[in-house]
Amino acid sequence: MAATTPPRDRPQRRSGFYDLLPLVAVFALLFAVSFLPPDTSRAEVDRLGRLSVCMPTLYPPLVTGNADAPGFEVELMQEVADRLGWRLNIVSNAAMGRDFNPRNWRINRAQCQVLAGGIALNTTTQSFLDTSAPHMVTGWALVAPPGETIETVESPVGFLAGLTGLNRIELGQYLRHQEISASIVNDARALRSGLETGEFSAAITEALLAQQTFGDTDYEITVLGEPLERFSLGIGFWKGDMTLKRAVEGVLADLWDDGTMAEIAGTYGLDADILCPPSATGCA
Repeated sequence: MAATTPPRDRPQRRSGFYDLLPLVAVFALLFAVSFLPPDTSRAEVDRLGRLSVCMPTLYPPLVTGNADAPGFEVELMQEVADRLGWRLNIVSNAAMGRDFNPRNWRINRAQCQVLAGGIALNTTTQSFLDTSAPHMVTGWALVAPPGETIETVESPVGFLAGLTGLNRIELGQYLRHQEISASIVNDARALRSGLETGEFSAAITEALLAQQTFGDTDYEITVLGEPLERFSLGIGFWKGDMTLKRAVEGVLADLWDDGTMAEIAGTYGLDADILCPPSATGCA
């Protein structure tokens, strides 16, 4: 009995309509895009001749409130505005710096075109804003007498939330794991006073703020590492304001190239290790 050969699968002929579907989808997308409003963010700032930047009321060394030395990011944005032919208008917002979630700052486009003064480039912030490349990195820091570490300090420690975007929930879990209780304070003066009077055995706050608050003391400042995350800092833009973002980022690149960025950082005693030049790794 002769073996029978199974019939080969016959190729299915696709109709011309299905072959054209990808092309139709592309044209439909391009057609839909043509109805989107144009990005006039840069043109609007040019028209006004003024760049409004929302910043915390006080967040040294980024925003100091001192007219003679207004802060690292104030001077940074002043350079950006000067080089693009704009006037700089600082819009102070006390809520920035008191809450890590930028949605709670109650800031909108009518108030400012750009946000600066300690914008952490994490997923929470970037769900709300477009952001520049990082120009600085920071994280939670322990301030304690020489020789003390996070493993040896005793409760309570003073805690100041400080910089926007840092994950306080993650820090709280970490401190509980270390069996450390924290007393929350509302400003840097209370944090320093509590440590100096012995009310706290140590202090925990954001690294830049720790450097600014305790840099003239004998206390050791240690940026806490794993499992706590370190954060990159940059500039925030409203979603879709790409023409303005490209203009500002172009000036920031020039500031790196001609040494102005490092010069401004040196004015405020910011260590080169925390700066993130374009070629740096570990800052993105």
